[in-house]
Amino acid sequence: MIEFVGEEIEIHPERFAVVKLRSLPDVNYVAVVRNKYYEVVMPEKELVKLEKFVECETGYRLITLDINVPLDVVGYISKVSSALANAKVPILILSLYTDRILVKEEFLDKALSVLKELGFKVRR
Repeated sequence: MIEFVGEEIEIHPERFAVVKLRSLPDVNYVAVVRNKYYEVVMPEKELVKLEKFVECETGYRLITLDINVPLDVVGYISKVSSALANAKVPILILSLYTDRILVKEEFLDKALSVLKELGFKVRR
């Protein structure tokens, strides 16, 4: 059974945007995925550096799950995403060695409440 009691989450103070681009500009970003387009998570303040984009969604807050989970563990992020889904909190997940959740600003308090119920401690 996966337990989160005492594990920490960090809420990043800035707001983030999810942007779809034809080319990758020289900006600060959190994540980049390349398919037909570049899909980028970046601080909103960096948007002024973009000349154009295909799509852009703003108003996200970034929550880092500061927990060491082996990459072969099954069900860890499912427990988190299911709890948030049950609370009607829409999320975007970035999972690598460290997991991050993007939550729209208006859902941040609700998301934090759910994560606290799971046992996470908030580090701001």
